Amino acid sequence: MINFTSDYKIGVLRWMKPSAISLDAGTIALPQDSKVSAGGGNIFVLSRLPGSLTCISPKTIGDANTIKQRALATNNPYDAAVIGSKGYIALFDADYVQIFNTNTCELSGRIDLPISGANAASIKSSGDTLFVILQRLESLDATKPGLLVRIKASTETVIDTIQLKLYNPYASILSKGKLYVSAQSRYNKDWSYDYTKSGVEVVNLATGTTDVLITGTNLGGGAYSIAIDEANQILYVSVSASTGNQPVKPVTLDGNAGAALPNITDSSGDIVFDEEAKKLFVGDRAGLKVYNPATKLTTAINQGGNALPPYSLSIARW
Repeated sequence: MINFTSDYKIGVLRWMKPSAISLDAGTIALPQDSKVSAGGGNIFVLSRLPGSLTCISPKTIGDANTIKQRALATNNPYDAAVIGSKGYIALFDADYVQIFNTNTCELSGRIDLPISGANAASIKSSGDTLFVILQRLESLDATKPGLLVRIKASTETVIDTIQLKLYNPYASILSKGKLYVSAQSRYNKDWSYDYTKSGVEVVNLATGTTDVLITGTNLGGGAYSIAIDEANQILYVSVSASTGNQPVKPVTLDGNAGAALPNITDSSGDIVFDEEAKKLFVGDRAGLKVYNPATKLTTAINQGGNALPPYSLSIARW
């Protein structure tokens, strides 16, 4: 399990085995605003301001000499997906998807997105298809519903677009032919939260139709990071109605929200479900935690001394 940590001044990559109760001692210093993802047997760190891609092999994660890093042409990479030996990066401040070689970390071609002002927030892959989620902002204001763009990776061409129902999408996750998309809060003019058009929606990829699974009103806030327990058919949603107050709520796949998980205050450091360990890892800004659905208990991970707060999580195997 990969845990990028940050106090908004410095950033450090940490890691642990999903079955462990403490983080490994190793660390890798990286820019403070970074997001981790994994795929094809590699770990990728997307850093902002300036934009960069860092490729790390889990097998040699403690060896700084094996880390590969490339500068990006834009400052805001948001998410990455992998198909074969190619990686694809969703860029918030560019109207294209950046392609790179997962083995060498070298940047290669680009896939143009079908609209300007795309503001890509999430990208996932299945087979030969990429699913890119666009926020469609105007001066950082979500004035239109989000958009899903499907791309045929082998030909680098757009298949089609599907308009979403909710505004300001944040994250997406694939499960059994459906794409679940979270929509975060928008801001009012006084910078207070407006989550009336947020929540979680589900796209049926076979029919190309989309339905709202649960609204922000029913969640009690905007939907941010999401994770899914496929065995138990539970979607976990990081829900925020105010800064610093971000619980995690379980949502059944028929749209019913349960009570917030215990002992989690601010899950803005990301959430990820590990299908092998059958546990939910929560980046509570107070410290990394793990929720066990079997026992309904949340326990803290030992991070060692002077650990930075969790900022982004991913699952990688080695």
